[in-house]
Amino acid sequence: MMQLYIDTVPPRLLDVLDAGSQRAALNGEVPSVSVTLDNARGEAAGLLAVPPLRARAELREGGIALFVGTVQSVSVDDVATLALES
Repeated sequence: MMQLYIDTVPPRLLDVLDAGSQRAALNGEVPSVSVTLDNARGEAAGLLAVPPLRARAELREGGIALFVGTVQSVSVDDVATLALES
């Protein structure tokens, strides 16, 4: 299971529904990934009420960091979507 660790006070560790593929352009664009979290019961909305913009974040699977970057944007609806950039 993939998890998203966000380095805030207190730290947040959230289960990930889906993570897009890591993207980077040949022209030097910064690598990025989009992460989707479940918000069916409103838990993600509560945890992200104050968006952790620019906070350090790690996309992890089995304790191994797959992507390390910062939170660049947050949108919350039926699911919460966070855009991460390295």
